[in-house]
Amino acid sequence: MKSKQLQMALLDQIEAFEATLSDDTELTMDNFITFLNNQDTGNSRSSRNTGEIDSVDIHIAKNTSLLHRYSKFYIKKALKETSLQTEDEYTYLVSLLNVESLTKTELNNLNAMEKTSGSEVMKRLKQNGLIGQRPDEKDRRSMRVFITDKGRAELIKLFPELQKCTCLLSGILSPRQKVTFDYLQNKLCDFHKNIFAEDKEEDLNTLMEHI
Repeated sequence: MKSKQLQMALLDQIEAFEATLSDDTELTMDNFITFLNNQDTGNSRSSRNTGEIDSVDIHIAKNTSLLHRYSKFYIKKALKETSLQTEDEYTYLVSLLNVESLTKTELNNLNAMEKTSGSEVMKRLKQNGLIGQRPDEKDRRSMRVFITDKGRAELIKLFPELQKCTCLLSGILSPRQKVTFDYLQNKLCDFHKNIFAEDKEEDLNTLMEHI
């Protein structure tokens, strides 16, 4: 690597490091070196090829699972004064908020739910009058699902409480850290969304080929 290329790469790393800091945190050389040591240098891919498990991957999986549990903990409190019983009912309903309708398959894929589990969620929402369904005009065997006026009103009533949940979940992150975290989450969700929609029946070894 030429000197100029190295300088450009170093500037990119400094910018990435700054994005992880809160606004009042001082940028020090020791912290920057620690950040660099934690970066992926290509070893994670080789470790996958040799069957080893990268410790960073383990931490990501563990913390993602924990954050999901914390999110469910907060959302359960927000749902207390509504007719919604679960986080899944909320995510299904909000998926329909800004669209005319979706097929049941599209709705399940958007929420990463299997057909059987998704059918139960939609059944409860329909029983409570929060969603409706009608035959697809192009495929009469398929049903399209849409949000009702009652469902829309329920979401509007719920949004202030959910705002509190999102504030709690992002916690002490600075605005700059939130932007970085949001970017990384979107990147991962886009990656996994395609796998779930197109290759959900494949085994783990086959799915690993996507990486």
